Amino acid sequence: MARLQKSWKLFPVKRELARELSQKLHISHYIAQALINRGVTTEQKASEFLYAGSDYIANPYLLKDMDTAVNRIVQAIDNHEKITVYGDYDVDGITASATLFKTLCRLGAKVEFYIPDRQEEGYGLNTAALTKLANSGTKLIVTVDCGISAVHEIQTMLGQLDIIVTDHHQPPPELPAAMAIINPKQPGCEYPEKNLAGVGVAYKLCQALWQYYHDNSKFCDYLDIVAIGTIADIVPLTGENRVLVKLGLEQLCKTENPGLKALLEVCGLTNRVIDSGSVGFVIAPRLNAVGRVSQAAAGVELLLTNNYDIAHELAVLLDTENAERQSIEKDILAKAEAQLETIDLTNEKVLVLAGEEWHSGVIGIVASRLVDKYYKPVIMISLHDGYGKGSCRSIPAFDMYAALTQCSDLLTQFGGHRQAAGLTVPLNNIPALRERLNEIAAATLSEGDYVPVINIDSVLPLEEVNAAFVEQLACLEPYGFANPSPVFACRDVVLGEKRRIGQQNRHLKLKLRNAGVTDVVAWNMGELSDSLSCEQNIDLVFVPKYNEWQGQKSVQLTAQDIRHSFSEETKAKLNTIAPDRNCVGQVYLTLKAFTKTGQHTNLSYQTIAEKISGSCQAKISEQVVALSLTIMEELGLLTISASNEKSSFGVQLAPAPPQKLDLADSLTFRKCSEMRETYLTQHI
Repeated sequence: MARLQKSWKLFPVKRELARELSQKLHISHYIAQALINRGVTTEQKASEFLYAGSDYIANPYLLKDMDTAVNRIVQAIDNHEKITVYGDYDVDGITASATLFKTLCRLGAKVEFYIPDRQEEGYGLNTAALTKLANSGTKLIVTVDCGISAVHEIQTMLGQLDIIVTDHHQPPPELPAAMAIINPKQPGCEYPEKNLAGVGVAYKLCQALWQYYHDNSKFCDYLDIVAIGTIADIVPLTGENRVLVKLGLEQLCKTENPGLKALLEVCGLTNRVIDSGSVGFVIAPRLNAVGRVSQAAAGVELLLTNNYDIAHELAVLLDTENAERQSIEKDILAKAEAQLETIDLTNEKVLVLAGEEWHSGVIGIVASRLVDKYYKPVIMISLHDGYGKGSCRSIPAFDMYAALTQCSDLLTQFGGHRQAAGLTVPLNNIPALRERLNEIAAATLSEGDYVPVINIDSVLPLEEVNAAFVEQLACLEPYGFANPSPVFACRDVVLGEKRRIGQQNRHLKLKLRNAGVTDVVAWNMGELSDSLSCEQNIDLVFVPKYNEWQGQKSVQLTAQDIRHSFSEETKAKLNTIAPDRNCVGQVYLTLKAFTKTGQHTNLSYQTIAEKISGSCQAKISEQVVALSLTIMEELGLLTISASNEKSSFGVQLAPAPPQKLDLADSLTFRKCSEMRETYLTQHI
C-alpha cells in the first residue's frame, strides 16, 4: 500500500500576541505561539501553564458527596470494618486501586482490593462478585474507575453492602443508589476540573481522607502512580491533570516504590529521564497487558508490594505478558491484513473485519493500528458461539457512536463515544452491519475526511533551533491529549545525505546542508528514500529533540512528514508580495554597492530591483524594494531623502551597527512576515 499523503495545516499566526507573551515571559515567540495554539493567551494563564505546582491542586471537598464518603470510610476504619476497593482492569483502574489501597492502609483501615476478570466478568460491578465480597465479610465497597452505570447491581445489594462510587465516566440519566457518588461530571458537582482520570478521582478521595486525619495538610504522596494512570487513560493534560502528571513524573524519576523501581529496571528506564512518552509507550502497556491477557491483580500487587524480590518477579511477569500480548496482536494484525487484501479498499469506507476467537483484550489495539495505517474507521470483531464482540476505532470526521446508534437494530448491545466504541452483534448480522456502516460513511464523509491532518504550530527557521530552544520547549511538557508536543515546519532546506536504517530499512536518516540543525530521523519512513534526491530542496514537519548517543548529546529533528519544497513559482510569487530576511539583505547589499560607486542619489525602486535581478539572479518587485527600505529605515540602518527627480530618492547608509540587529524589531518587517505567512498558509 502506498504511503498516505497528509494534509499540513498551520495554526493561525498571532504574531503580535506571541511577541507580547514572548517579551513578558522571556521565551521564544515560537514557543509563545505554541501556547496560544493551546488556548493559553494571557500572561497569567501562561505562567500557570508553565510553572503551576502543588498549590494548584484543588480542594477535594469541592467534589459533591465527598463529606459523606469520608465520614463513612472513617466510620469503617474506626469500627475495623472490612473495606474492599473494587477497581477496573485497565491501567487507570489498576493505579486507582493501588493509590486508594495504599492510603487506606496508612490510615489504619482493614482493606482488600478486587479486580474483575476481563474475559469472565467483563467491565464494572457484577452481582456475583458483590455477593461473594459481602459473604467474605466486606461491609463497605469503594469503587474506583467504575460504578457510575451500575444502577441494577448496586440496587440489588442494598441492605447487604454500603457502596461508595468514585468514577470519572459520563453519568447516565439515572444514577445508582450508592451511599455516595464522587464524580466531577455528575449533576450538581462544582469541582472545577471535570476531566480527571479515574485515578485522579481516587486521589482526590485520598487527599480528602488525609486532610481529615492530618488537619488539612497537603497530600502529594503516590503521584508517581497517579501520573501513570492519568497518562494511560488519555485524559486532557491541562489544568489539574497537568499538575498531577508534572509532579508525578518528577516523583517517578526518583521513586521509592519497589514495584515501580523493578518495573523501570525491567523496562530499561532506570536512571533515565521519564516523560509522558515513556509512560504511554513503555510503562503503561506492561501494566495494561496483565489486564488484557491474564489477571490485572498482578499489576495492583506490583504497585503495593514492599518486597523488592517479589516486585522483580511481578515486573518480569508483566514484561512477559506484554511480550505475549504483542505476539497475539501481531498474529491478529496479520490475519486482519490478509482479509483486507480481499477487499476493495478504494470503495470500502468503513473496515469491518471478523475472526474466530480473536482475543477480545487485544483487538482494540489492532483496530487502532489499522486506523493509523489506512485512515478509515475500523471495527474488529471476535467471533464466539454465534456472536461477535467488537472493538471500534474511528477517524475524527466519523462519529462511531452515532453510526452504531443507526445500526442498533442489528446489535445486541453497544456503547462508547465518537472515536472508540464496543459492540456485541449476532454472527448473521455482520454483513448487514458492514453494508449499513459503509452507507452511513458514504453519505456523511467527503474525500477530504480520509486525509490525515498534521497540525503545525509554526513555520520555524532552523537557525532558531538550538539547545537553548529545546530546553525552553521542555517547559511545555508533559505532553499528551489536549497538550500535544509542539510540531514545527521548515521550508526549502537542502537535503545533503540520506540513508535507510533499522530493521528491514524501515527508518530514514537525513543530513541537511546549510542549516542550524543538520540531523533528521524519520521513523517508519524508509520507503520515502527512493523519492528523495540529494541536493534537492525539501520541506519538513518536525519536532526538535535531544539525541543521546555514546555519551554525546545533540539536537536532532524528528520528522513527522517530508515532501518536496514548494515550486519556484511560489517562491517568485512571495518575492512580489513582501520581503523576507533574504530580500532585505539583498537590497541592503545592493545599496552598499551603489554607495561605493557614489550612486547613492537619484535612485528608484526600479533601479534597485533591476540591479538585484542582474547581480543576484533573483527577481523581486518594486513593492518589495520599497518595503525593504522602510524596514531598514525603521532599524536605523539608513536615511532616505527626497530627490529633485520624480520617483527618485537618495540613500545615506548609517555606520554598521555594533551588534546584529533583529529584523523583528521593525513593525514593517513583522507585517511583511504576516503577509508572506498568510500566503503560505493558503499554500502549505
